[in-house]
Amino acid sequence: MAKSKSKLITLDELEKALGYANRDSGTIPDGFKTSKEWAREWDCSVRTAQMRISDAQELGIVKLRKFRRKSIDGGNYYTAHYSFDP
Repeated sequence: MAKSKSKLITLDELEKALGYANRDSGTIPDGFKTSKEWAREWDCSVRTAQMRISDAQELGIVKLRKFRRKSIDGGNYYTAHYSFDP
C-alpha cells in the first residue's frame, strides 16, 4: 500500500477551500450593524430586529457581510452585519 503525503496549507488556503473567502477581517464599514445594534437603533427587541432583517433579506433590500471579531478569551469568531439599500 502506497503512503500518501500530507500537504501543509496556510489558514487562508483552508478558509478559501471551506468557503470562508467572503468573510472580512478588516474594519466594519459605516452602515453595517449587527442585529443587536439595529435593535438598539430601532428601539425594539433583538428578536424583532432579526425578523425584520430576515423579511428585508427576502425582498433583497439588505446586504449581509460577516466580519471577524475577537472574543474575550482572544479567539476569533464571525458576526453577521447588515446594511440596508433603500
